[in-house]
Amino acid sequence: MTDQSLPNLRTARLRLRSLEMGDAPDLARIAGDPRVAPNIFVATVPWPLAEVEALIARDVWQGKLGFRLAVLTEAGRFIGSIGVSAQPHIFYFFDPDSWGQGYAREAVGAVADAVMDHFDLPRLGAEVFTDNPGSGKVLEACGFAHVGQGIATSRARLEPADVFLYERRQPTKATS
Repeated sequence: MTDQSLPNLRTARLRLRSLEMGDAPDLARIAGDPRVAPNIFVATVPWPLAEVEALIARDVWQGKLGFRLAVLTEAGRFIGSIGVSAQPHIFYFFDPDSWGQGYAREAVGAVADAVMDHFDLPRLGAEVFTDNPGSGKVLEACGFAHVGQGIATSRARLEPADVFLYERRQPTKATS
């Protein structure tokens, strides 16, 4: 990683930055995709642009937890979004055209490291619908451990559904 300062992060292949209103059409297209929306909490199929713009205005980086970032390739193509809620829980989604290329692992690892360091968090949580095993694999590859199960809702699902709960803890520091 070449830069770890929030909200602007760079990895080997990605650039992460605060969301901008100009990102709304891409965000709506990707999150409103029927392959994506049921696996995240906020989107519908399709996801109306006015709702996306309201979300961007609410979740823009303000120097505190409760933000979303845009994920772009080095060439500048918008491929997804990642953020951290106030709880703090990490959440993310990516364009299905970019699945299987390691982008999620790269972004989740970078954001988890940066957020835990910047906010001095002892732990960072995540929730993954049980029918989305790929996301669980991403979290595990980034140092998250499966710690339980719960129920959550997605605006794109008819009913609440089971989720796996994950947690990443800061390594304990040796005392002298």
